[in-house]
Amino acid sequence: MLLRLITVISLIKFMLLLISGMDMEVALYRSLIVFMILFTVVYMTIFFLNVIREKPEGEKPAVQGGNHSQTNKEEK
Repeated sequence: MLLRLITVISLIKFMLLLISGMDMEVALYRSLIVFMILFTVVYMTIFFLNVIREKPEGEKPAVQGGNHSQTNKEEK
């Protein structure tokens, strides 16, 4: 789905560049650059979101441990 969306955006960019009177080689080059940039950004974002979401099973979030130690200091 995302690959189709990126392809459609690149083809629209190519069409608009051709309509504006740019040479075919330059328009193709620029639309390929747009495709590669969008593809890289989308899939790197998906990769990093998956890395961030994964946690080892025994590991607890560090935020809870920090709040717990602060609560103990406030009680004393």
